[in-house]
Amino acid sequence: MIAGDRPKWFPMWEGECAAIVAAGNSVKRNEVDMLKDRIHVVAINTSYELCKWADMLYACDSVWWQYKDGAKDFKGLKVTQAHEKVMEQWPEIKKVTIRRDHKAPCHDFIMDKYGEIGGGGNSGFQVLNLLAQFGVTAVALLGFDMAIIGEKIHWHGRHPDSGKYIMNNPSEANFRVWRNNFIKAAPKLAALGIDVVNCSMESTLGCFPKMNVETALKRWGL
Repeated sequence: MIAGDRPKWFPMWEGECAAIVAAGNSVKRNEVDMLKDRIHVVAINTSYELCKWADMLYACDSVWWQYKDGAKDFKGLKVTQAHEKVMEQWPEIKKVTIRRDHKAPCHDFIMDKYGEIGGGGNSGFQVLNLLAQFGVTAVALLGFDMAIIGEKIHWHGRHPDSGKYIMNNPSEANFRVWRNNFIKAAPKLAALGIDVVNCSMESTLGCFPKMNVETALKRWGL
């Protein structure tokens, strides 16, 4: 049982399916396009540029919102765990909280308080935790490569790492930590009856079954 009042902005997605579009180099626009009007879609960071029609955009870092000027060209729900100054500048952005243990971010999967989630070290983990609180029963992961594939870390290239907007570009060490956080969360997702599939065939994340987008949609009758 999740404690507290359900935030008024929370979507009513109980019993429905969703997809998360992350920024791994494996993301293909034609696969993203297959999701439109068939499944709820959450875009992470700059991946919203592949699906400006998505239901929701999530970015955890304050500097990303500054870099994209609040993603004014995205008309769906915008959510972050960033500093309150982000919401002051762009009031339409909704706020969630990363639980902290002894001042450090908690990386567990959290289902006991609405709007409070585990950090997991990355936005993808945070969105997956949030979708579980929304009540979804199935999630397709796109672009969750958890690896540097080819010459790119992200399909859109590197985040700026110098100048006015400095953002993290993950290393193999980051990916190892992230994978472990997902591995720990996988049994909790299964216990909740949430069917998670990984639609990146090149992904190093092995705790969820792999299949392409078309197969995942058929799996759920979409």
